[in-house]
Amino acid sequence: MAFLDIRTMVFIYVGIRIGQALTLVYLWSTQRNYPPAKDWAIGALMSAGGLFLLALRNLVPAWFSDVLSNALLLPGWMIFDYGIVRAAGKRPSVKLGLALCATAVGSLAWHEFVWPSYPAQVVTQNSVFVIFDLYAAYACLTVSGTRIAVTFRLIATLLILLVMICIWRVAGGVFGMTLTLPPTLPRILLVAASVIISPMIVMLLALQTSQRLQEEINDQARHDALTGAFNRRAFDDFVNREWSRAARHGAPLSVLSLDIDRFKKFNDRHGHQTGDAALVQVSNAARTALRSSDIWCRYGGEEFVAVLPDTTIEQAVEVAERLRASVEKTKIVTPSGLLNVSVSIGVAERSSAQSHWTEVLVASDAALYRAKAAGRNRVVAAENTAPDGPG
Repeated sequence: MAFLDIRTMVFIYVGIRIGQALTLVYLWSTQRNYPPAKDWAIGALMSAGGLFLLALRNLVPAWFSDVLSNALLLPGWMIFDYGIVRAAGKRPSVKLGLALCATAVGSLAWHEFVWPSYPAQVVTQNSVFVIFDLYAAYACLTVSGTRIAVTFRLIATLLILLVMICIWRVAGGVFGMTLTLPPTLPRILLVAASVIISPMIVMLLALQTSQRLQEEINDQARHDALTGAFNRRAFDDFVNREWSRAARHGAPLSVLSLDIDRFKKFNDRHGHQTGDAALVQVSNAARTALRSSDIWCRYGGEEFVAVLPDTTIEQAVEVAERLRASVEKTKIVTPSGLLNVSVSIGVAERSSAQSHWTEVLVASDAALYRAKAAGRNRVVAAENTAPDGPG
């Protein structure tokens, strides 16, 4: 039947791939700051061009339909899949990918003009497809921790389906492993499946881009724009969660209240831009000194708060002293030279007598004021802080 004619199906597939390429070009135009979108657009355009030239086989010279088509198709496939890898948070080796493509194109030209072998061409071309698709699928499957991970797993599933079809295409079309089925069936199945799967992949890539944008918006809403520290909204969420967990399991929980010493005078003397630079440097130094499990927040003005889960007051004092020393050593680059600031820190630990996290924050604030009164640039622990018991 006409609709099973392989050349007709290939041209239909090419038309669909061109439509996908235009869709991805539009996606790239709306997401200029997202490098994977550029990879998808360029890769899809190159692949569509290569497939179109490949569909002209026997209608145009062989060097045009075979060699030039693969010189577009294989790198285009690589760029497209590498875009998926980058979106998954990995850094693919472009040099290695280009070397593989160049080797494959050279092999295809050799088996076209020097030692003609159609099976060798099929194996070479599909091997490249399989390598890049498997690499992209692996990258997708290693994404974790976000809602986007589900989208990446669906993309990986579709890529693995394409890999399986490519393998069957080689097994059936080259080695005759089609049982009693027609020998052209693997090629027809490959094109037919690609017609269905490729648009689904494009749809999922657009969905992933939308999800990433939403996550960025949510992330910006939870961070202080100047210092990058969490803002008070995020702090409330974190401390409520950690407070409930600590109360439920009887685990220690400590809070640090930090204030930049004489910051108003510093701001008035050196200007607001230098003051902003000081806030940024203090925040950067603090994040370096704190542990990955600790929560760092700009609570207001020059005041910062850190929540330290599973940390006793003795341990918290050690962390606070390390933080204070880190800030003291930090140099702030200004037009008038290098400057430095110091911080005072109050430390408090949750106790069973406290019913709400604001009470431990009040205790750490009181310790902070004592640190300032004692001469600043020091760490002071809250008084009468007892380790918590279950309850």
